[in-house]
Amino acid sequence: MKQDKKKALFIARKMFAELVFDVQRLEGMPFTMPEVQTYLQGITVGGHKISDEEKLKQQIFGWEKVLELVEDGTFTLTKETAFAIQAIIAKDEALEIGKFRSGGVGIQGTDYMPPKAEELEDLFPKVMEKILKLEDLREQAYRVHLDFARSQFFYDGNKRTGLLMANGHLMSNGYPPLSIPAKRLTEYNAGMIKFYDGGDYTEMMSFLNECHEAMYKKFE
Repeated sequence: MKQDKKKALFIARKMFAELVFDVQRLEGMPFTMPEVQTYLQGITVGGHKISDEEKLKQQIFGWEKVLELVEDGTFTLTKETAFAIQAIIAKDEALEIGKFRSGGVGIQGTDYMPPKAEELEDLFPKVMEKILKLEDLREQAYRVHLDFARSQFFYDGNKRTGLLMANGHLMSNGYPPLSIPAKRLTEYNAGMIKFYDGGDYTEMMSFLNECHEAMYKKFE
């Protein structure tokens, strides 16, 4: 597919409900695809906690923020952009928002320990510099998502922030958005545990490329 930012944004808006559904499923949120579609139509979805609806709303706002930044040409792979996105999508659920975490964290299912809080300020630009040295822009985006998840820059919302940052980078450069289909979530979670444990990007880079290619095929 030819790189085209206008078309990338068109695809994102066309697939908006699916993108929101997939990103909220990354953190095990309970909404079905029809419920997300209903909520986006401005209709309250019954049978869910008010707190869950608030979380869903913030995921919508997070995606809207990325589209806004891409459209006006102000999206950047910087900590300021990451802070702005994380402050939206992790509102009312993270211990701190809009800043690097100030304490230690662990990741369920693995003994891997993320970097210490005092290392994050220096680590972030080094991670971004290494990513931007990759020749393939799509690989850069996939690495953004993976490095946000493994570095755990925030107390919460790392995978979601990393995915939205990756998408901002992709769409700003004319590539369609990347989404991790809910039906492949078990495969994704298993792959991420292996990635946390060993730090080998190969398997998850291939997985994310498959997910991205699936989006391409919908609009060829």
